[in-house]
Amino acid sequence: MNSKILLAFVLAVNICVIIDAAQVYSYEVIVKTADKKFSSHDGKIKISVLSSDSVKTSQEAFVLTPTDVKIKQDKTYTATISSVAPLNNITCVYLRWSLASPYNPVYAVKKPVIYFDPIIVSNSVVDPNTQISVSASRKFCPATIPIAIKHADGASFDACT
Repeated sequence: MNSKILLAFVLAVNICVIIDAAQVYSYEVIVKTADKKFSSHDGKIKISVLSSDSVKTSQEAFVLTPTDVKIKQDKTYTATISSVAPLNNITCVYLRWSLASPYNPVYAVKKPVIYFDPIIVSNSVVDPNTQISVSASRKFCPATIPIAIKHADGASFDACT
């Protein structure tokens, strides 16, 4: 019986140490469709956040619009994500979108396209020592602005100024 209690205690301490060691950052992600003309479509917007530090490179996937939304021209879509990567370690954001109903026969011939502007990733934290809120943001740009992304395809957005 004592060995079971000791084992449970050791496991609990190990879990607490692991949880304490992994800091999680909360980010607001702003994805904006371009004002270039395209047809609106119901679908989901998804991103992958690629980050690297001196030890490893990692990738985390997020669905910014968990329910299907009308993706329209010149509209802003905002979502909150949680990541283990500090903002300065984020090297790239990969954006893709998918149709709510991809089985329309028209789309077998020609995939619809949506145009996107740069992505903004930002966070705000309160310094526990000074109680002052500190905000930071980074902009991620595609190779061309705006960039045309077809249904189920994607594009890389690299850090830019």
